[in-house]
Amino acid sequence: MLAVIPARGWSKGIPRKNLLPVGGKPLIVWTIEQALAVPGLRVAVSTEDNEIAEVAERAGAWVIRRPLELAQDETPTEPVVLHAIEECTAGYGRPDAVMLLQATSPVRRTGTLERAVAEFEASGHDSLVGVVPNPPFLWSVDGGDAVAHWDWENRRRRQDMTPEQLRYRETGSVYVTRTEIYERLNNRMGGRIGLFIMDEAEGVDIDTFHDLSLAESLLTASPAD
Repeated sequence: MLAVIPARGWSKGIPRKNLLPVGGKPLIVWTIEQALAVPGLRVAVSTEDNEIAEVAERAGAWVIRRPLELAQDETPTEPVVLHAIEECTAGYGRPDAVMLLQATSPVRRTGTLERAVAEFEASGHDSLVGVVPNPPFLWSVDGGDAVAHWDWENRRRRQDMTPEQLRYRETGSVYVTRTEIYERLNNRMGGRIGLFIMDEAEGVDIDTFHDLSLAESLLTASPAD
């Protein structure tokens, strides 16, 4: 299985986000090390940036130099993954599946990625999307009036809800997908889709400096915390 960590040199919200020091190491290194801990996973960082490439190589990742046209603000992730698949196929053979990891969602418990691989292989799904559970207390507005998307007349406590009654938020942290789904649909999800349920703390996505501080506190907390 190929693990792809896309990492552009620039970001709009937090400049050079992938290289910012977090808990004593560059942000991207957390995800590289987590992926390298999974047996049988070929870990690749796709980047156009020389400094990111150097950091990734020192951390033990295989660096895929992506062309500049795949490193623009509007570039979707799927063409980046397809490019990585092509590079892997040329150098090592075609991977049967791809684990897509977002470096800016670095909070993952020990064993989370190994569990994702095991669940994917055991489930028979074509794609698996990382999610965290949320209560279904969602509302929208229609003509100025509130519209509930849950049974507000029969409110349940969250701890009394079954998995079927909860809703699940996509984290962006991890996806596992059969290679042919990328090749046929140009999408990280397709075919039979399964949910990979993660711990709520693993749902942090770094878009602001507050997010960065929260991620650092979670990454550096002792197991007893």
